[in-house]
Amino acid sequence: DYDDERDDVKWEDKVPPEGKETYLDPTDGRKAEEEEEATWWLYDGTQESRDALEAMRIKEAQKKRWIQNSRPPVRVSEIDERGRAYGRGTRKEAKARVWVQPGEGEIVVNRRDFIAYFPRESDREHILGPFVASQTCGKFDVTAMVHGGGLTGQAGAIRLGLARALEKYNPDYRPAMKRHGFMTRDPRMVERKKVGRVKARKGPQWVRR
Repeated sequence: DYDDERDDVKWEDKVPPEGKETYLDPTDGRKAEEEEEATWWLYDGTQESRDALEAMRIKEAQKKRWIQNSRPPVRVSEIDERGRAYGRGTRKEAKARVWVQPGEGEIVVNRRDFIAYFPRESDREHILGPFVASQTCGKFDVTAMVHGGGLTGQAGAIRLGLARALEKYNPDYRPAMKRHGFMTRDPRMVERKKVGRVKARKGPQWVRR
């Protein structure tokens, strides 16, 4: 005779154990049919075939995660209530904080004029590189606060902070600046002095007699 409770228990759906991922949505019949058509030759009811199917599902899920992670992040403008974008840069021992906002191209470094703070033209050209790459010369006012290191290190820190601030203001500027290397922090540092050497590599003067 047919016993409802006994037969219902016999055909009850098995719940996967806790912590074990399910790689197919049980409500999505289309995916299940596609997988069945693609793997009909592999499944014959044995434990080996079930393990092979599980390995295939894990591999497909891993491929999907790789594709998802390989997509570039969506970048959006980050502008504060005063209409400024902020960027932070470092180079050697120098650390800089840079703010950019639409203006006439005025640059202030530590509350001093740009040309007065950096008398060397090479340092000034180094800092203005992101403006040239993004074709925004004279369109933004820059306020920078920098400390530590020398003028060359401070110029590199301001350039990196400026490039990051322009990217925060408009992400469309990023590709052009990245092609010229303005978005990458220069990792070069001063090499430490060695024992028995005058500096990092220089040896003491040798006298014949």
